[in-house]
Amino acid sequence: MIKNIIFDIGNVLVYYRPIEFLSKKYPEEDVLFLFSAIFDTQEWLDLDKGTKTESEVLRIFIDRNPERELILREVMSDLCSIFTPIESTVEILKLLKIHEYNLLYLSNISHQIYSCIFEKYDFFNNFNGGIISAKVNMMKPDTDIYIRLINKYKIDPGESIFIDDTKNNILTASNLGFETIHLASPVTLQKDLDLLGINT
Repeated sequence: MIKNIIFDIGNVLVYYRPIEFLSKKYPEEDVLFLFSAIFDTQEWLDLDKGTKTESEVLRIFIDRNPERELILREVMSDLCSIFTPIESTVEILKLLKIHEYNLLYLSNISHQIYSCIFEKYDFFNNFNGGIISAKVNMMKPDTDIYIRLINKYKIDPGESIFIDDTKNNILTASNLGFETIHLASPVTLQKDLDLLGINT
């Protein structure tokens, strides 16, 4: 019997679409530069892993592109705005809470963004707990972060569903014995849960 449902955050509960976000504010040439200079870098992954701070990463970005300092600072100061709720998934989360499932999160996310979105969006109060990569210096799909979640919350993977939009993350969870949902599109979540016999 399923008791635990574990959610990824980005593109499962909140949209993470940096190019789309940047395109609403900047011309195409700036969008391409900013995506390459910020989001498509090792430093962005270092933020998620918690091995570098936002100020350290910003300094690296500026050192690489000193002539673009103002726009780099502007984007880095407004990262929280990139993440907006996926309303259909949020509603399912609330219904799962009513049905008393143990709701947890497991996400590759930085300290800054985690703090911002958890303060900004009260639907995160539906969770009973969870782990973010930046706090434990581990990232999906490495097995260790899943084991950390299992041990911390004393959950049985065989009684748990893991939901993520990234195939490699799903594969690790499946290998550990979790039921899994590879959420290619948020609109399919209700159907995916129905197939697993989950009440919402």
